[in-house]
Amino acid sequence: MNPKVKNGRLFAVQNKNRKFGSVTKYIFTFLEDSKGDNETPYLFTPNQLRVAKKRAEANPEDLLEKDFLTDWLD
Repeated sequence: MNPKVKNGRLFAVQNKNRKFGSVTKYIFTFLEDSKGDNETPYLFTPNQLRVAKKRAEANPEDLLEKDFLTDWLD
């Protein structure tokens, strides 16, 4: 049985207390495990998301699919 896949939401947030050479904005989201538990906040750099997207595009065989109803309701 495959876990139920849902859309997440990404938010651009300012990098407060920015250090020299660091990004001005992060991408913020909450992620949870496949059971819907352990919700945890994450900050990604825009580059980290670009790399992850390219990895997903290069390896479609490793992706999970959303079912029709979940996709329609999202």
